[in-house]
Amino acid sequence: SFGLLPRPALNPMLNTGHTMEGPGEEPAGDRAEPWARGLRNSNNNASPGGWLGPRGGHPFTPFGARSPGTEPSYLERVVLEIVESERTYVRDLRSIVEGYLGKIIDAEEPLLQPEQVSALFGNIEDIYELSSNLLQTLDSCDNDPVAVAVCFVTRSQEFDIYTQYCNNYPNSVAALTECMRNKQQAKFFRECQEQMRHALPLGAYLLKPVQRILKYHLLLQEIAKHFEHKSGDDYEVVVEAIDTMTCVAWYINDMKRKHEHAIRQQVRDGGIPGSPRGTLAAGRLTCPSLGAL
Repeated sequence: SFGLLPRPALNPMLNTGHTMEGPGEEPAGDRAEPWARGLRNSNNNASPGGWLGPRGGHPFTPFGARSPGTEPSYLERVVLEIVESERTYVRDLRSIVEGYLGKIIDAEEPLLQPEQVSALFGNIEDIYELSSNLLQTLDSCDNDPVAVAVCFVTRSQEFDIYTQYCNNYPNSVAALTECMRNKQQAKFFRECQEQMRHALPLGAYLLKPVQRILKYHLLLQEIAKHFEHKSGDDYEVVVEAIDTMTCVAWYINDMKRKHEHAIRQQVRDGGIPGSPRGTLAAGRLTCPSLGAL
């Protein structure tokens, strides 16, 4: 559990990958969580009639009902980016679960060994379920930045499933490399990619959870950076959300660093038993785009 870890500073210099995201649609949740209904904050008050400014009480029109020609504030754009990028992310996860994993499971003749499937996809189905639920909750927030922050605070313990996925990611890369050397398996993956009209192969999609979990705290930091009142309970909720997701990212980066150190040590000692010397070096065992700390 991340709650047992020492809490790092709120803004450590963590390296993150750039997400490969595009437009996507996912059904929005139509019921607000109990904590989201009637939630008010000193920065932008969410109400059925729109957002109320902190001083004059002038309504700010929510996204989707904005007057023509009215530009959203930077804070509104950040909140929209969090929700819409999560929608795209859920679409990408669904394409992995249904477009690849589902077809492997439903195949009349087994294309991969069970251990290959486990290594290749890890706990991607758990990640998909978590993000689908998170998206529903985000959609119920009425674009309130504090309500969005609460989504991450209340789910803080659930994000530890990403540790399992990220720890398995090097195995996923190795399994995919092995599959692409098999003509039948490589043909299957290319056909899946063509059917979904994906410009990028499966490997690029399997990296997305690693990229996404390391981006949440950066998006939340943008909320805090442009929050009008840097004090009060509402701002503290935003800070707690940043702290929560920073702790997750810090822990995953720390595990990655320790894993890479162990692998380098094994390579120096003569390689991993059963593997050609040097074949399990950094290119196969590190997480692309994460960088070194």
